Amino acid sequence: MPPSGARPGIPSALVLVARGSPLSRAQAAEAIAALGGALGGTLIESRWVTTHGDRSTATDFRGQSSIGVFEKEVDEEVLARRADVGVHSLKDLPPMLAPGLAVAAVLPRGPSGDLLVGTSPPPRLEDLRPGTRIGTSSPRRQAMVRYHAPGTILVPMRGNVETRIEKMRSGECDYVMLAEAGVRRLGLEVPSRALPVLDYPPAPGQGIIALVSRADEIGTFAVLRGRARGAWEAMQAERSFLAAIGGGCSKALGGQLSPSGDRFVGMAWKEDGSARKSVSVPSAGLPPEELGRRAAAELEKAPWRKRP
Repeated sequence: MPPSGARPGIPSALVLVARGSPLSRAQAAEAIAALGGALGGTLIESRWVTTHGDRSTATDFRGQSSIGVFEKEVDEEVLARRADVGVHSLKDLPPMLAPGLAVAAVLPRGPSGDLLVGTSPPPRLEDLRPGTRIGTSSPRRQAMVRYHAPGTILVPMRGNVETRIEKMRSGECDYVMLAEAGVRRLGLEVPSRALPVLDYPPAPGQGIIALVSRADEIGTFAVLRGRARGAWEAMQAERSFLAAIGGGCSKALGGQLSPSGDRFVGMAWKEDGSARKSVSVPSAGLPPEELGRRAAAELEKAPWRKRP
């Protein structure tokens, strides 16, 4: 029997789980505020876990994607019913979740692109001077820098956002590449330059906070889905793109539904930066999932073009 005062379809309490990093806690705070607004008087309890990706800060995941290394332990809490909803950066989620789980909702998308953090960054990667040291361990960002600025030096760099910025400030590199959304959500004031998302497509899902629940309970979060319709459609398109392309194209892969929603832009780089391929597929009224699959198919067929 539901507790006294409970409303039909609205839980009286929820347990939310996330990583304990500063950025994850900031994202959880956004999720709590959104859930509170959507579910009214529901009491929300927070729990924090440490994931494999958090424990492996010495590993740079070179040559492989870090997708999945930050989500397993969070989602296990939901599956085991020790929590009701897990909070994630959407770009960290694998295309297929564990059986019994689903992306139940997303929050309105933050800035989706990459940020070049450091003193007086140029507007484009092509403008970086030879010998400039760029801190990143992301296979996509590394290949992107190798292609657009082959004279630069890549410095492998992991850790929390603040840790990487501090490494840059201490002289380990001249600039560090980060997701703009993470920097903004932490409220960090740093000299930086946002890279144009249609010229340097980010990882699918970048900038979106995802809520994962048990698949049979996603109805609880329907109001949130309606309040972030644009981000929800972007999530559908970008995750279908990622699932369709699989490992057949490149680990150095970017793809995004354009901010206007009128097209899907996809790009892949050879990991050594020697070539890239790209597509721009008009939405043309296609359902988001179909648009993502079409973009993946066209990118697979697109020719590799050598670095100028």
